[in-house]
Amino acid sequence: MRSITVPARDIPVVGEYDVIVAGGGPGGIPAAVAAARAGAKTLLLERYGYLGGMATAGLIAVILGTRASGTDEPMIGGIAEALCRRMADLDGAPDYDQAVARGGIAFDPEAFKLAADEIVLGSGANLRLHTWVTDAIVDGGRISALVLESKSGREAVVGRVFVDATGDADVVARAGAGFTFGRAFDGAVQSMGSMFHIAGVEDDRLPAGEEAQAIRERAAAAVTSGEINAYNPSWGGVLAGKRTGHHMPNATRFAGDPTNVEDLTRGELQVRRDTWQLVKWWRENVPGMENAYLVQTPPHIGLRESRQMVGLDIITGQDVVDARRRDDAVARCPYWIDIHCPLGRVKHSTHLCYTGCPNDPPCAMYEKHYEDLPGDGSDDRKALYPRDGLWFDIPWGSLVSADISNLLTAGRAISADHQAMSALRVMGTCMAIGEAAGEGAAMAADADGDAAAVDVAALQERLRANGAAV
Repeated sequence: MRSITVPARDIPVVGEYDVIVAGGGPGGIPAAVAAARAGAKTLLLERYGYLGGMATAGLIAVILGTRASGTDEPMIGGIAEALCRRMADLDGAPDYDQAVARGGIAFDPEAFKLAADEIVLGSGANLRLHTWVTDAIVDGGRISALVLESKSGREAVVGRVFVDATGDADVVARAGAGFTFGRAFDGAVQSMGSMFHIAGVEDDRLPAGEEAQAIRERAAAAVTSGEINAYNPSWGGVLAGKRTGHHMPNATRFAGDPTNVEDLTRGELQVRRDTWQLVKWWRENVPGMENAYLVQTPPHIGLRESRQMVGLDIITGQDVVDARRRDDAVARCPYWIDIHCPLGRVKHSTHLCYTGCPNDPPCAMYEKHYEDLPGDGSDDRKALYPRDGLWFDIPWGSLVSADISNLLTAGRAISADHQAMSALRVMGTCMAIGEAAGEGAAMAADADGDAAAVDVAALQERLRANGAAV
């Protein structure tokens, strides 16, 4: 490949901080807030002009992982709870306690943006929007600075502890720290996709029962024929639990590498075409949707999986189904092993391959590596959830880089295998992880920046005192 040499130049340092958090999504927001509230001089960096990450740029407008199935045990609290209650105050989310009991919190992404602004700025954290992290300066096994790009040009920020909340472990990669990628046998990651918003739906006329099933069967036939391209050609749910006629379907899918800009470009183009095609089909085939219209597609295709940092500890799929508890737990996850087809296939109504692949030819995972799929080995592969309606713990070591002593991750890119990350990637868990990362980062900043040296028992006590579920 042809290359060019960029002349050396001095980069201005525009700030020095105790904790620098890269990425203002569900993991980064609570990380920055927790660090700032703990007294650390904190900077939060975000590439868009608003916070929220996949919650706003991806329109993934529901927070899952809020309680253990079949119990009243909350899985989130602290900063996540404060953010959700503020959205409810803005009429952008349902009552928090009722939503947690239902197992998910639907919300208006615009309410999320404003609530996130308020909670971050109210914590005392510094915020820079429209800013990309382009490089990490590493010296002696530690990051000393991040190189930034923005409308202001190339700049740098110096820090003691760094939290990678980019979702794709971008800082981990730039720093040369270890990471894994996708499922073990071929490196394929879960498919991308996009939620989108439609309005003008006459909710009281939408089909139900046998009529709805008949329409879904027609939609499945349209997928098979190539008329539409959707893995879930249903018509979505109601935004924030209260917006009549406003739905947010989760229906599109694209296979590719989220860290490759060419794949991202192809994915954006495809899911946009698929969305228009699907809305047109609904208007023509679903009673109550004759006057439906597309309100918004997301500014960024939805991403489920890419890099996973190699940490001091790792969470596995077996940990999920065993509901494994840890002495060094800093967050909880009640969610299940939820893997969207890494090949992006759509010719079936469900994304689960554990009961058999309906495609021809079947995926190599099903043909050659079936024993590596999650489950208990029985034909129905039901053992995908934490046992007994419980949860599995997120250990502190899974947030700490094995290679860079002052580097943490927050959100879905923590140290986990392909199966486990498909459970912990939900926003409720990512927010809980983020709060732990931020609180721990502030403690590490007081201990020469060494994240492995954090007293986990003291961290747990601080998290509980702040209302987090640990």
